[in-house]
Order: sequence, then C-alpha cells, then structure tokens
Amino acid sequence: MLSIIVTWRNRNELAGALPGLVETANRLNGEVVIVNFGGDAGVLARQIEGHEHAVQVVELGEQPYFHKTKAQNLGAHSARHDVLFFCDCDIIVDPDAIASLVRELVATPGRFATLKGVRETEQNSRQAKNVVRFGYRLDVRIRNGRELTILDNEEDAQDGTRQAPGLLFVRKQDFLSVNGYNGRLHGWGWEDQDMVSRLTLGAGLARHIDGHALHISHDDHARVSQYPMENRWESRDKMFRQALAYYDDDDFRGTFAEDVEHLAADLVVTYPGATRSGLYGDSPASGNPTRLQSQGPGQ
Repeated sequence: MLSIIVTWRNRNELAGALPGLVETANRLNGEVVIVNFGGDAGVLARQIEGHEHAVQVVELGEQPYFHKTKAQNLGAHSARHDVLFFCDCDIIVDPDAIASLVRELVATPGRFATLKGVRETEQNSRQAKNVVRFGYRLDVRIRNGRELTILDNEEDAQDGTRQAPGLLFVRKQDFLSVNGYNGRLHGWGWEDQDMVSRLTLGAGLARHIDGHALHISHDDHARVSQYPMENRWESRDKMFRQALAYYDDDDFRGTFAEDVEHLAADLVVTYPGATRSGLYGDSPASGNPTRLQSQGPGQ
C-alpha cells in the first residue's frame, strides 16, 4: 500500500529514524526506499545496520552536491506502491499516525496530505534568545480561482513544535500528474512548499493535515552542508522567487520524467530488500549490487 521514500547524503540521523519507518512499512504492507544521492556508501551501511533486509537502497554515484528534488523523483521512480510518503531522514514517525493518514488518503480521492507538525527532540534547538517564535503566512490566488494558503513557522522555543510541509503523502498518479518534484529549483528550503503549491494550484487537490512526528534535532551545518550554498535563508528566498515566477507563467510542472530519463540508468541497487520481480537483475540473496532496469516514467 505505502512506499516510504527517504533521500539521504552523509547524514547521521537516519539510524535513529529507521526503526519507526520500518515498523510503519511493515504495518501497511509497504516498503522503505532509501535514495543515496552521491553519499558515502560506508556511512550509509552503518546507518542501516540491523535493517539491511527491511529496506531498499538505490544509489546514484558521485554527485557534486545533494539535489533533494531529483533524489525524491528517483525515489518515486523506484517505488512500487500506489501511495507515496516522502519522509526526511531525521524524522521519528508514529506508526499509528501514519497509518491513519494513509487510510484517510486512500478513502478520499482528490486529496494529498502532510503531517500537522513535528516536535524537536531537543527543545530550543535553534538556540533562540528573545524571539521564541516566528513564522509567515503566504496567500496565492491564480487566474482560474484556485487559492493557496501556506502557514509556516520555525521552531517554537517554548514547546519545540513547528510545521512540516515536507512530510508529504500523495497518490502516485497525483504525483505524476504534476510531473513530480521540480528539479529546476536548486538549494535548500522551498522544494517542499513548492510541491504543496503545485499539487494545490496545478492539480487542484485539497490538502489534508493531521498527525505529528519527532524531528531529531541538529545544527544548521548538518542541514545545509551537502548543498551548494551556506545561508539557508538566502537559499529559501531565492527558491521561492524562482517558484513564484513559474506559477506566474502557469507552469506547475516538475521534472520527474526528465530526471528519470537522465539519471535512472545510473541507479545501482545496493540493498534490494524484499524480492521485486522484474526490477532487479539479481535476487536479494545474491548480495550483489545491481543496476535498476529502465522503466517508463509512469511505471
């Protein structure tokens, strides 16, 4: 029923997040797909130790930097279930909350979903002094009458909560209807809100928000060190302005098909997980890395 897609590059938090993700996948007869986008395979092997047979790892060789949108699209390409859950590698999920959201999504066509929020494992992880909370509201309406409201806030230093637009649940057919994530956006900070925006304004879907999770707290170096920039606020602002220009041109398309065409042939399966007949050249028992056989973008 559910494909949990986690994109990764040289992050240490995955080991703490993986047990909950694996349990959630087991409950929903699903899978965990980890996309190693140019990261150190040895570091990843240590992160997934004990769960090697419960996850599927697809690896893209050396890349100049982490490109989350392209990695998300490659994860969707590798997924075999009809409902996709894009989850960051530093999130400890509540399996009950995830199961409830998935059931709601399956029962109500015309929707996608995100978690309502996350709570930091370390209170005041952003080390606030006098400003204990701040955020913003964004309202967009396009010519055909579709409207979008985005509310976002950084961590509340007093209770550790913030919103989580990147923890996204979507039917694969709806994901493909907007051609997935937009790989034309480079950097950190707006790709998640862009997907919410395009599913709402472009595909005309309604957003359902419910449930919470824990975010494994870390500093900004861990957050942005794999990206081609240093200041996350400048990156976020630049990506937002790029995205808004696309919306103004009535362009709500992502780059899934293009990313699959250009990159999927270079994907190598290093941990196949459960047997997936027709996708892999070797059986899981072989333990040998295999290349992901080419598929059409919608398959």
